Amino acid sequence: MTRALSVLLALGLAVASPGLARDRYDLVPVTTQTQALVDRYALPGASVRLARDGGVVYRRHFGGYGDGQRVAIASASKWLSALTLARLVERGQLRWDDPVGRYFPDAPAATRAITLAQLFSHTSGIANDDAPCISDRNTTLQACGRAILSMPLAWTPGTAFAYGGNSMQVAGAMAEVATGRSWDALFIAEMVQPLGLVATDWTAGAVANGYVPNPNPRIGGGARSTLDDYGRVLDMLLAGGLHQGQTFLSTQTLATMALDRTTGLVIAASPVAGYGYGYGIGQWVEAKDAQGATFRVSSPGAFGFTP
Repeated sequence: MTRALSVLLALGLAVASPGLARDRYDLVPVTTQTQALVDRYALPGASVRLARDGGVVYRRHFGGYGDGQRVAIASASKWLSALTLARLVERGQLRWDDPVGRYFPDAPAATRAITLAQLFSHTSGIANDDAPCISDRNTTLQACGRAILSMPLAWTPGTAFAYGGNSMQVAGAMAEVATGRSWDALFIAEMVQPLGLVATDWTAGAVANGYVPNPNPRIGGGARSTLDDYGRVLDMLLAGGLHQGQTFLSTQTLATMALDRTTGLVIAASPVAGYGYGYGIGQWVEAKDAQGATFRVSSPGAFGFTP
């Protein structure tokens, strides 16, 4: 990407009464405001997709963007990684309360009790500034995960929320050990094939078509995708874990992932400080009801890709 601001929005509208969205909403302002955004910042393009009840309500490209526009999605990758892990959890190959020591028994003693859920909710105590290995394609996810575990902890595990990608790199390495498969193989089996994704992989800087493998994928921010591919993921989430009428993930798993895990913790580092957001497993908790149940989640990326 040549600009930091390059917008793709893939949003879900959780509203009632199937078939009434087009009549209920005046979507002209969406077009007007998106075009104004592209013009104001001289963006190369933008795309917006709004969907609900399994149907697309609005889908439009602006500027130089068109069908199949593939972009680096930065932290929107976190949601894809979390869903990959969730599939393994439902199959019993991982558990959210699995400790690091189960898969890396030789890890430093202070890190062995850190759980998979803590790693994927930024509450592990691992320092949040990127480790040198995290974007190194000349190493492996296993080596990078071990290098991160060797770093001194910045906080006591489970006491502070500090947003960053290091802990998620460790979680990805745990998944590889648990299954005996590479992250690419896991992602293809758990996300690409069952959801029919055609342009999503973990080599964000690549320009080649197809799936480009990466021995050290950046688990928390290294994917590239398209509006329609990620839209398939959101359609599944809005359908309560169903894809084409079949269960992709259970509603219980989705609820577990959406549980705010920052409650009562010190907010040590957050890119959205002051918004009052919490964080679940791989997703921001934007809003909760009076009983504390989450009803709006998101996973925006630094370059403008916003699911």
